[in-house]
Amino acid sequence: NEQPSTYYGKSTAPRVQEFRWSDGGLPQTFDPAFAAAPPDTDAVRALFEGLTDFDPQTLAPVPAVATRWESSHDGRVWTFYLRDDARWSNGEKVTAQDFVRSWQRTLKIGALAPHTELLGNIEGATARAPQTEKPEPPPHFGAQAIGDHVLRVTLQHADDGFPSLVSHPVFRPVKLPDAERTTQIQSHELISNGAFQLSATETDRVRLERARTYWDDDSVSLERVTFVNAPNPEDALSAYRNGDLDAVTNAPFEPLALKLLTPYKDFRRSTFGALTYYVFNVNREPFDDVRVREALALAIDRERISRVDLGGATEPAGRFLPEAMSGEKPVVQKTELLDYDVNKARELLTEAGYPNGEGFPVIRLLVNRNEQQRVVAQSIAAMWRTALNIETEILIKDWEAFEASSRAGECDIVRRGIVLQTTDEATNMRMLFERDANLTMPRTVPAEGLGHTPTPEPVAPVTLVESEAQALKELKAVPIYFASSYSLVKPYVSGFDLNVLDAPSLKRTRVDPNWSEQGR
Repeated sequence: NEQPSTYYGKSTAPRVQEFRWSDGGLPQTFDPAFAAAPPDTDAVRALFEGLTDFDPQTLAPVPAVATRWESSHDGRVWTFYLRDDARWSNGEKVTAQDFVRSWQRTLKIGALAPHTELLGNIEGATARAPQTEKPEPPPHFGAQAIGDHVLRVTLQHADDGFPSLVSHPVFRPVKLPDAERTTQIQSHELISNGAFQLSATETDRVRLERARTYWDDDSVSLERVTFVNAPNPEDALSAYRNGDLDAVTNAPFEPLALKLLTPYKDFRRSTFGALTYYVFNVNREPFDDVRVREALALAIDRERISRVDLGGATEPAGRFLPEAMSGEKPVVQKTELLDYDVNKARELLTEAGYPNGEGFPVIRLLVNRNEQQRVVAQSIAAMWRTALNIETEILIKDWEAFEASSRAGECDIVRRGIVLQTTDEATNMRMLFERDANLTMPRTVPAEGLGHTPTPEPVAPVTLVESEAQALKELKAVPIYFASSYSLVKPYVSGFDLNVLDAPSLKRTRVDPNWSEQGR
């Protein structure tokens, strides 16, 4: 007999500026070099500030430690001008040299730092795991401190989006007495420069307090942020419903829970920049023909995969980057999107010499062992059979065998997935295509009669694809779907804006103690 509520559970505004957050667990590291994903990256963003940050709504880069920046005419040299009132939590000034040392440290850590590759475009950057007690820094490193308040960065390849890239947590500076140290920073020795500082780590919660040494302290509303551990999604939902949490994110809700939560105004769903895509082996015929690749791409009904096969839990991807990552560049035109078009797919296949699929070899589609990926692969294989009369052999392998087959090129198409870390287009394209360069870059062909053997490595520079427009034109890979993210946020909370990077800003978050459902 109860009337349906507008919001899920209790929505009584607290009288204090404390934000209680279930973020999929508790932070396990507070070290920017070692933070891989939420909640670690969310804690790092609150504790440390980089050269830039991004507006959580528009994703455009905004000033942080750097007040402004400029680039050379060719987009390879970037100069950042640092504010003189940025301070560490111990009162010392934040300097350009702090950034140089921190970036060099991350490169020394190498593969143990999950996002070291994001520094890869800096001139002289060499990512390597430390093998000696005192490894040498990369030679001729492209980041240089020009005094305390000017940082100059020289890139290997031009990148107009570099100010967006350096907002990522891996670029945020750390303060260490020993610049050569590559082990993780422990909570008791943490010196930070962000809007918050670490207050306490307990078995079921982690507390951050507002940092009074922060240069922009006046703009921060929250006095405390508490990461609360919820062992499972049901516990998080129960605590939120009872009013013990102000937000729940990164919880693996069951489909039934999503269906029940959808009517409530405090339930949010957004596109998350995690892309599932298929990569072609262009070193095999007929996949070296772009008409064949486009025909296969257009014969995939992405809407059906997301709506039917995956129960509406994903977003169909007609492009490689979510629309929210377009930034200030023109949005990709509708004609450039990979819409489902069977008639055009058949025309392209005929032009390529395979009318109605005649003579087309059986596609060898390689996927890792995962139930969801098996379902998607079978659905796409059925679409290719129905639309183009092409058969597919699905090769399902455990991870090690999957990676080995991919490296050896023992497939025609391989399933890939990536969590996009930045809005920087050039970096995203590099990350999408770099690991499968052996498939997407044609190998050298020996001169006839000279007895040479093909070169096993691609003959291309590191930057394989420079833009999304190029990727959509060449179609060496095909986007399938983006993941969706779900959250519950109390109506008295403002400024907690979720986005495609799954990176809300705690600096902008505020609790309205005067909010009430009657007076909203």
